[in-house]
Amino acid sequence: MSLFIRYNNENVLMRAVIAGLLNVLNNHIQYEQVWGDDDIETVKVPWFYNQSGDQRLLQDLYTHYGTCLPPRPVDGQFDRIPRGVITYKGSPIDEQRITTRYIQGKYVKEEEGQLNSYVSYLYSIPLSTSFEAEMWIDKELSAMKIEQEIREVFYKTITFYVYYKGMRIGCTAGFPAETRIDKMIRYSHEPEMKVKLNFNIEVETYQPVFDPTTEMLADNNIKSFGVNLYKKDQKDYGEIKDVSIRSDFIISSPVDNSIIPKNVPLWIEWKYIKEGATLNNVNIYWLDHGTDVRNKIELHYPNKEFYIWNIPDNFTEFKQPTILWDERKNSVDPISISREPLVKIIPDLSTGEILPSSFQIFDEGYFYTALSDASINVELEMIDDDGNLQYSPDNSMWAIIKHNKLDSFEIDGSIYFPGTVHYKTIDVQIANSVNKDVYGVLNNIKIV
Repeated sequence: MSLFIRYNNENVLMRAVIAGLLNVLNNHIQYEQVWGDDDIETVKVPWFYNQSGDQRLLQDLYTHYGTCLPPRPVDGQFDRIPRGVITYKGSPIDEQRITTRYIQGKYVKEEEGQLNSYVSYLYSIPLSTSFEAEMWIDKELSAMKIEQEIREVFYKTITFYVYYKGMRIGCTAGFPAETRIDKMIRYSHEPEMKVKLNFNIEVETYQPVFDPTTEMLADNNIKSFGVNLYKKDQKDYGEIKDVSIRSDFIISSPVDNSIIPKNVPLWIEWKYIKEGATLNNVNIYWLDHGTDVRNKIELHYPNKEFYIWNIPDNFTEFKQPTILWDERKNSVDPISISREPLVKIIPDLSTGEILPSSFQIFDEGYFYTALSDASINVELEMIDDDGNLQYSPDNSMWAIIKHNKLDSFEIDGSIYFPGTVHYKTIDVQIANSVNKDVYGVLNNIKIV
């Protein structure tokens, strides 16, 4: 298939099959000619197609086939020895291999200089294409070598592929179990002995016939669908009185204007309240606040009415402070960590000050203590905008332990984050995966 240019020999199935068969023969039929211990030549047998017209011209053109040199003017006629010629005998329809028409085929079409993939229903016409192969060889020993090469390489079948009307077509070539060697003597001015080898080749292939009424682009597919349980003209919003929040989706967690740390699982919960319909799948997006450009969180998620979003650590450039715990293992009132708590710190977004309320405890951990209520000195390791480490003042921060679990933090004095508190303000949308214009919105969420 060529772009912009059409040729008269395109989209001819039998021509493609003949070219593919010639390619197989030219690349597989070869034998060794031994001239000496260190002089072994591999002889590749060239194959040609028995075209109508002046075949002598075709043979003369390949006089120097072995060295890939252009023809040089010579006097007289020369035949390449050894050589093979195949003759096309016909393509009867094999009715026993006819299959159903209700299958789809994929093919490529050129449209305005571009290649587009299409699919449509097709009817595959099974063909049994037959060829007659003849080989002319210089001596009987070479004929025997070629005969055994045919048995070794092409025993039973060999498969090759061709392109027809933009579709990849499989072809299976079968060779008979026996070949026949004929000696043919022809006299010119001097007697010359030639060996002729004959055999038949049968190629099984299919001619696809496409149904243009079912043609469509290959990338068109059904991703999801909705199901109506019953029809109802109006929605019943139940106890929702505020018309400004009437939507098919109501997001209950988290709430608008929340500040949430990254790199932790965020529980998103909603309700689908449309009366008279069920929803199988939803799409979940995040958007920069005030914009309409959707970024994928999850597509075609089963509508369980909740989703856990693991906010990636690279969502913002903010570097979380690291908490250093001052364990006392050999003191009068020992305290040590059995399971370290999971704590995220969100400084004040405008001033960068770290307050007791800046600590969000996601896992209370477990501590070994002499008393059920205790406290442990902690220190913050922080990174400024230049990548330098800075630490909070000594003895300025304490973690309160109650019943061997982390309860809260206390701060003596003022502690400020040394770098910029990078955050991203986003909206979250829960949308119908069938109709993305139906969605609910979680507004103005700050991810730190």
